[in-house]
Amino acid sequence: MTARTVARVVVADDQTVVREGIVMLLGLLPQIVVLTTYADDDSLFPALQAGARGYLTKDADGDEIVRAIDDVLSGEAGLSPKIQRRLLERFTEPVRTPPQPPAEPPDGLTAREVDVLRLVAEGRSNPEIARTLHVSTATVKTHINNLFAKAGLRDRAQAIHYAYRHGLAQPPG
Repeated sequence: MTARTVARVVVADDQTVVREGIVMLLGLLPQIVVLTTYADDDSLFPALQAGARGYLTKDADGDEIVRAIDDVLSGEAGLSPKIQRRLLERFTEPVRTPPQPPAEPPDGLTAREVDVLRLVAEGRSNPEIARTLHVSTATVKTHINNLFAKAGLRDRAQAIHYAYRHGLAQPPG
């Protein structure tokens, strides 16, 4: 066996058996990469930004783990094929630039009417909007009627389109 670089290891998992199994495996090897259940962007990208050079999900087999560790120790990235694919997808997706909200609300809308409009665009009901803004349902109805009158809108569908067009809200996705 050749001399290898020693790596410090932190094993974190909510399941004791998983932690102990990983510790046992790592006891046989002097290397480490991130091994996790999560392959989503909210887990992957912060780990890579924090300095991880290897990232595998728990479905990786022993050979894949050893290969990733060896890759990382030799200066390469130790990424599972699934993670490599996710990175490529992320960086080849077209960049969507969200519309910039206007400096002042259009059509003389008040800031509160814009707040209500954004919540309407999220698909919230009047009672939900009232709870979110800590006002009565009657107050929400008044704001909606006022913004409909100012912007010349007939219904919520038109209000949602108006909010998107004026950059006051973004379509989901």
